[in-house]
Amino acid sequence: MIKLPEEIKSFDQQIANFKATRWYIADMATEIHAARLMIHHAAELKNAGKPFVKEAAMAKLFASEMAMRACNKAIQIFGGYGYLMDYPVERYWRDCKLTEIGEGTSEVQRLVISREVLKEIA
Repeated sequence: MIKLPEEIKSFDQQIANFKATRWYIADMATEIHAARLMIHHAAELKNAGKPFVKEAAMAKLFASEMAMRACNKAIQIFGGYGYLMDYPVERYWRDCKLTEIGEGTSEVQRLVISREVLKEIA
């Protein structure tokens, strides 16, 4: 869990007191929850011996892109501190970028998903 540094202030207020920061946090928490549900659903299908390729690709695509969105928002919240190695945000951003390109890029996941959807409607 990333903890907001207390020294980050703007207009003599802690950055966490601003509505925009709270909206970012709400968006991040909502998308993280959605990604977890998608991952659990794909895992449940696999464990039940049912087809799961489409759902697994959807979960990987959504989770990896969601992680990048969340890290970008975290860097925005942290401002210049987000780039410093003193805070974990910059490392999380690098790690998240790898999830978009490792084990099948987002574009490959989209191809897998579209192939499976087209099979279903054919």
